[in-house]
Amino acid sequence: MTSHRRRDPEWREFERLIARIEADAGPRGLVVKSPDRLRCKLTGRLREVDASIRAKVGTTEMLVTIECRCRSKLQDVTWIEQLATKKSSIGADRTIAVSASGFSAAAQIAASHAGISLRNISDLTVADINPILGLDLVMFWHKACAIGRVGIRAYRAVDDKVPEPDEVEYILPPDTDLFAPIFHDTEDGSSWTLNDVWRKVQETLNPYAEIAKGQPPITRTARIPYPGTVSIDTPHGPWTLGHVFLSMAMWIEPEMVPIEEALKVSYSDPDGSSVHRVEFSSQRTQDWRISLQAQSDAQGVNEIRVGSNWPQTKEK
Repeated sequence: MTSHRRRDPEWREFERLIARIEADAGPRGLVVKSPDRLRCKLTGRLREVDASIRAKVGTTEMLVTIECRCRSKLQDVTWIEQLATKKSSIGADRTIAVSASGFSAAAQIAASHAGISLRNISDLTVADINPILGLDLVMFWHKACAIGRVGIRAYRAVDDKVPEPDEVEYILPPDTDLFAPIFHDTEDGSSWTLNDVWRKVQETLNPYAEIAKGQPPITRTARIPYPGTVSIDTPHGPWTLGHVFLSMAMWIEPEMVPIEEALKVSYSDPDGSSVHRVEFSSQRTQDWRISLQAQSDAQGVNEIRVGSNWPQTKEK
């Protein structure tokens, strides 16, 4: 039972990458959203932009929109003219147009007259990136588990003591489907799965407490009491539950992402100024990443903008 990363469409990941680059390139406090929907001042309808940046300059709120194209052909003046019209209709102070294939000369001229900033993005090799971003690898740590045993004990109207794990009366078969709704509440009609039970245990307790990273699995058993209103499906028919004993083998395992597998890009404007970005992403858990970004000619580590994205841990 480990997490696996669900990937967004390539074009959406491209848009969000650009949004992250712009967020890290600007001052702290920018509000960046990707995608965003803004109301058209002409029609009153909402229009989608690939990303938006909101900032306060003095006492004035500024809105910058970002539009992206990850295509193989050079972007021409037609797209820039479309963006200029859209920029005006939604009231953006400026628009940034980003291309993975560059812009034609006519597009660059049109952009300079329409308040549109142009950016090019391209891949880098390890040898190309600014050396101060040359982190060898990043290690992500993942919680992992496997069901050892699921024991059940029938409901008793009078039970003089709390039962122990070895006092179960039936053990579910090892091939029981973790995602089958085998639990049923006889009062409200709801149903849930073994996976739901395990998720609830993790929300209520801290089963991974004191489990060291990279060490062999540790098996722990959770006792879940039920008040006689819950039944469970078994190969031999339903049981009215008194207790479920869920034994889980748990460990914390590493995922190493070397710089060769990290995303490495250059983000530049037509004048030649550029930033380099290295982004290490987990392939197993969605949106786990660590990023390093700096100007291509930066020389000090104090010029690096470090970013990360992690699941929020609830305080116990």
